[in-house]
Amino acid sequence: MKKMMAVWAASLVMLVPAGSLLAHHSLVQFDTTTPVTVRGTVVLFQRVNPHSLLVLDEQQATGQIHRWIIEGPSALQLSRKNIDKDSLKTGDIVAVCGYVIKAGFDPQRAISSDQVRVTGQNMDGELLMMPDGQMRVWSDYGNHKCLPVGYTDLHSK
Repeated sequence: MKKMMAVWAASLVMLVPAGSLLAHHSLVQFDTTTPVTVRGTVVLFQRVNPHSLLVLDEQQATGQIHRWIIEGPSALQLSRKNIDKDSLKTGDIVAVCGYVIKAGFDPQRAISSDQVRVTGQNMDGELLMMPDGQMRVWSDYGNHKCLPVGYTDLHSK
């Protein structure tokens, strides 16, 4: 009986992290049916794990500012894409194509950096136009509706 309980406990310990990993990489809270492009001024760029954060201020036609907090790849993935901490600086103009948060999920997210609290609408970024106009795959985990037709990777369906 004790041996069987030990086997069940070991199995549970092995399965719990696998479930949380799958949930962590889920885009379930984002509307991946409709890509959205945002063009704005970089307010903050954080190369952090598990997801980098890019904060943009987009000027609306009304003159009002709409703040976006865009999730991106991990610091290691950014290094592999040759995007270092100085690649995106405050004041740079960039564009991001990605997926906004679905209705029913909290559309606002707050992050803190150096005692500064930033709040904005959450978005998962897939394609990034750098300040020099160069297009970069920001995150390849998604439905690829922002990427060129025929783009494939290990997440492609």
